[in-house]
Formats: sequence, C-alpha cells, structure tokens
Amino acid sequence: MKIKLSKQLAEYTLELDTQISATGICVVFGRSGAGKTTLINMLAGIDTPDSGSFSIAGRYFYHSQQGINLAVHRREIGYVFQQARLFPHLNIQANLKYGYSAKQDPDAVFYQKIIQLLQLQPLLKRYPTDLSGGEMQRVAIGRALLRKPKLLLMDEPLSSLDLPRKLELLPYLAKLNKQLQLPILYVTHSLDEVLFLADEMLLLDQGKILLQGDVESVWNDQQMQPWLQQNQLSAIVHGSISQQHQDYPMTALDLGAQQQLWVNKIDSPPGTHVRIRIYAKDISLTLSKASSAETSIRNIFDCSIAAIVMGEQNVKIKLALADNFLWADITLWAFDQLKLQLHQHLYAQIKGVSINNTDWALPQH
Repeated sequence: MKIKLSKQLAEYTLELDTQISATGICVVFGRSGAGKTTLINMLAGIDTPDSGSFSIAGRYFYHSQQGINLAVHRREIGYVFQQARLFPHLNIQANLKYGYSAKQDPDAVFYQKIIQLLQLQPLLKRYPTDLSGGEMQRVAIGRALLRKPKLLLMDEPLSSLDLPRKLELLPYLAKLNKQLQLPILYVTHSLDEVLFLADEMLLLDQGKILLQGDVESVWNDQQMQPWLQQNQLSAIVHGSISQQHQDYPMTALDLGAQQQLWVNKIDSPPGTHVRIRIYAKDISLTLSKASSAETSIRNIFDCSIAAIVMGEQNVKIKLALADNFLWADITLWAFDQLKLQLHQHLYAQIKGVSINNTDWALPQH
C-alpha cells in the first residue's frame, strides 16, 4: 500500500509519503489533532487531498496528476467509525445485509463466515437498541467486512466503550486479519489497543510521520516518550512460553540469551509467542546481583545501559536485554549515587506480579 498525500489543514499541512504492509494491522497513533482521522478519511474518499496518490497492489484509488479520484462506493474499502452507526429501524440481519450483494456470494459462504467469526448469530433478529456497545460494534465490523473490502479502516472503534466491553471486543479484532488476510489501518490513542493488536505502528504528529516500524521498535524508541505519561513509560519485550511452574501459578518466558522472565500465569502451551509490556516504574536497578534466597524479586537480569535521558527530577535509563529493551525510571539521587554511565553493565529487577493480564498479548499475525 503506497500513500503519498498532501492536504492543507487549519493549523498545518498534512504530508505523508510512506508504504504500509499489505498484511497485518498497522496502528496509527498520535494525540488528538495529529491528522489521524483526516488520513483515513482521505484513503476512504470522504476527504479529498490537495495532491498526491494512493494505491493498493498497483491499483490507484487517487492520483491527482492522472485525474483519478474514485468515489467512496467504488474504493472497496471498509470503514468502521467510533460509533456503530446502525440503522435503528432495521434488525441486525438487515443491517448486516445493507450493501451486501448475494449475487457476489451465491452460496452465502462468506456471509456465514463473518457471522461465525464475530459470533453474530444470536443477534440477527434483534434491533440496535437491544444491543450493548460492544455488540453494536461487532455488527458494524461485520457490515463493513461483508462488502469484501481490500482494506479495512477503523477510526478508534473502541473509544466509546467501557473497559469490560473493550476487553470483550479486542479478541475479535485480533482474529480479523489472521483469518481473513485483510490489511487493517487502525487509528487509536490507546496503548492497550496498540499492545494487543499492532504489527506495525505509525506515530503521527501534526500531519507528519515521526516514527514508523514494527510495534516494539516504535514503542521503545526514545522519541515515543513525549507521547507517554509519566506512569505509562514502558517497553514492549517479546518472548515465548518456556514452562509453567509446577507449584505456583507462574509462567516463565524465554527472552533469549538464557534470560527468563517469570510472570503471573499465562494459560497457553510452551512455545507460544507472547508480547509483554513492562513499566519503567516496576524496574529497580542494582550494581550487584542478589541470589533468589536473598530477595523476594524473582526476575533479575544482566543488562547494559543503552541510553540515558536526564530530566529535572528523574532519569530515564534505556536498558539492553538480549534482543529486547527495557526502560527504568529512577531519581536523580539514585542516578548520582550509583554513578551510572552509558554502556555500563548492571542488573534490572522486575516484580513478576506487576505484570497482569492487561500487560501481555498473544500476537495473532
């Protein structure tokens, strides 16, 4: 997918020149007003760019110099908005079939696949007013998918839901790309959604791409820090389940280089790949390694200092751990007393109980 678009907005010019993978979920992240919704509205054909081009697999949907600007209904692009926007006077089955052509699917195979994927069968005879917010969004996603789009755009589809409904809907979103092989461009400002869903991440700031790449590289980059509140400073590490503790509800993750992280139990088999978020506030640093008999902390890692970011009160330390990175947040007092320096070797201590079920995800793609 190639995007090279420009549009003058009230306070800045939105200018993008990038390629996004035709597989997986690319999360577009940024503060309100960064240009996220304008971007996907241009891709959908709702907004018209000033200049540039947009193509998928060599097919142009917009090209200013060639005079190409396909109408919304001709773009074969699905769009899921913040609100479900269902027709209140139609039942769910009728809402789903709005815009769906049975002629394109004479055996209704694809229709049944979407119903099963999103578990919509119990809802078909009901009306939107009888559904929860999460159920309505599942219907909205199903309606967008039944158009057999080449690309699915999602504009903060969980932002209006409370936490239980978000946790209910996330697994459905994670399965879409894997089972349908459908690229998804997903706009959000929620780090929880990034952790759970993203393969690729694009950080947008005032109409410009500040960072782009795989989710771990972008999340762990120093330039990402201004977008994280002090208590959200964290790193994403990847590993695979190596064992379950025989006596305690704890799971060991292999991080590589013979480094093993113990966390609260993850009920998945050995070899399962896991993505873990570790907060900087949950990491302490020490110059000498304590034995397991001398401390309650189960995770003590041999690290080296990859970066030091000085603040007015605190110091952020980026730590290299095998092929992962961590961030630690310590006081200036501790930094001076430990006499920390770039590339210095030291030990990072992490409480396994600090990592709960909202801090890990099983990558779907």
